[in-house]
Amino acid sequence: MQKLFKDDVHVEYAIALLNILEQQGIARDRALMGTGIRPSQLEDGGRLTTHQDATLLTNAVRLTNDPGIGYQVGLHSTLTWHGLLGFGLMSCATLRDALELWSEFLDLRTTTFNLRLLQRGEFVELHVYDLAPKAPMRSCAVDRLLTMTTRLCEQLTQRVLPDMEIWYRNNEPLHFFRYRKRVASARFGTGLCQIRFAAKDLDIPLVHANASTYRHIKLQCERERARLRRSDDLVVRVADLLECYEGQGYPGIEDAARTLCMSSRTLKRKLQRLGLNFRGLVDEARKDAVLRDVLNPVLRMEEIAARRGYADPANLTRAFRRWTGESPTKYRARLLSTGS
Repeated sequence: MQKLFKDDVHVEYAIALLNILEQQGIARDRALMGTGIRPSQLEDGGRLTTHQDATLLTNAVRLTNDPGIGYQVGLHSTLTWHGLLGFGLMSCATLRDALELWSEFLDLRTTTFNLRLLQRGEFVELHVYDLAPKAPMRSCAVDRLLTMTTRLCEQLTQRVLPDMEIWYRNNEPLHFFRYRKRVASARFGTGLCQIRFAAKDLDIPLVHANASTYRHIKLQCERERARLRRSDDLVVRVADLLECYEGQGYPGIEDAARTLCMSSRTLKRKLQRLGLNFRGLVDEARKDAVLRDVLNPVLRMEEIAARRGYADPANLTRAFRRWTGESPTKYRARLLSTGS
């Protein structure tokens, strides 16, 4: 709950949403009713709390009768919405550099999400870690971030990336049909929250690349982070650590903390501030690893069970059904059916 009342989302995204609503004939004062957002917050380039952001999204859904308002915001987004970071993205040499910069400094725009870029053979996965999953209107916030990120990829490369897909953890919502043809291809019920596309697209050169501008803006972003005392990338660091142990048994919190150069008490306290715990991160890492293994058609279920510490493949199947509502075999067939 403490996280809900800390400054989190840059006000630029709220202003953009208010402009979208005004274009639909919805007055700003109606949209702001009950949010606690002060006029000064909209003028000084500040930030909203997670609670204020969620309340504004709640009002927007109620006033438009559109639960997909997060898609609308993402589709309207431009690179300049992201302030100095947006200009840094434009100055990058390749899409890879831009996504690494976006992931590294996303906390300057919102602190309740972490991004992690991973290459898996011929595909790249941009994993999304939600640090406030119990906050109100979280599905709208996730839709906004994912759609905004796919949009910036298209804007930076000045092309549509045909292999790009958004993978959602949960089943398809009823309102998605309104946006199906406007957003990137989507897969639902995957148990994963990520953007996936062809690895070759990472090397697409960006037309506005400028090395000196990039260095200058990255330095400014680092100074801004220090000024704001933004949280570090602890969740991503833990995720990277746990990935090193895949197939070898995951470490306990004592070993993990030692590797991260802190005491177990400090690690536990830092995770608690984020509303997380180490055991939950381990469970999430194991689940994601199993889901990725199942999507590898070369691996047999018996091999996956052994790799992930399940004494019996039947135990793996039971866990898998609990996560996804279907068997590993059916999950694999569904998500690989179009050669994704």
